[in-house]
Amino acid sequence: MVTGAQPILRRLTAQGQALFEPVYDAVRLRRYDRLWLGPAVAVLVTTLAIAARTRPGHPVISRYAVTHPGDPLPAVLLRLPLSLFAPAALLPFWFAVMQVLLVFSLTQAVLGTVRAVLVAVAGHSAATLSAALWIAARPPVGLGMQDAHLADAGPSAAVVAVLAYAAVRLRIGWLAAVLPAYHATEVVVVGGLPSREHLVATLTGVLLALVPDRRFAGILAAAGDPPGPSGARPPPRRRRWR
Repeated sequence: MVTGAQPILRRLTAQGQALFEPVYDAVRLRRYDRLWLGPAVAVLVTTLAIAARTRPGHPVISRYAVTHPGDPLPAVLLRLPLSLFAPAALLPFWFAVMQVLLVFSLTQAVLGTVRAVLVAVAGHSAATLSAALWIAARPPVGLGMQDAHLADAGPSAAVVAVLAYAAVRLRIGWLAAVLPAYHATEVVVVGGLPSREHLVATLTGVLLALVPDRRFAGILAAAGDPPGPSGARPPPRRRRWR
């Protein structure tokens, strides 16, 4: 039994290295240029959340940063950039900040800045724009018109998209399978708009991870963000963790 478990443990250890070692290398080498994305997004999420709790800031955030399924498309497109950092629906403020801080710091080190941003924006945009389609689909697959006023998922859609992308690119099979399965189950059990948007964002991250690197080679090279073996800048030397 112990002998049979050893290959699984070695595989999980290797997957843990692939996911966390780039962060360790960046900290060890003081390459904080590979870790700034998480803190930057966390500051923006914090700023918008605090502003939304003030009397003058609330109407501004509501008008320019919060999207709803019932909004006309021009209004959604206008609010789309800031909605990536807007207060998340049904999510505690502190948890929203912690998830963007941890996941974006991790995936920036693993994937590179440009790739992490592109995937996050694509996942968030797909999830937000899918909201109107969920209303149009109607129950039981979609949502009723009474949900057209609900706020969209906020930064959590971008988080699950980039995490799913990293899981597929690093061949962390269990995580790549668990994320879509969890959000599909969430849609069935919990329902609601955020659950559906999380599922769309997760599937967007998975699909983008299947696109060959050569499709983005020009963009990444122009930005000084060339892909390494797993889509990130290669670390100076890979060590065996004991």
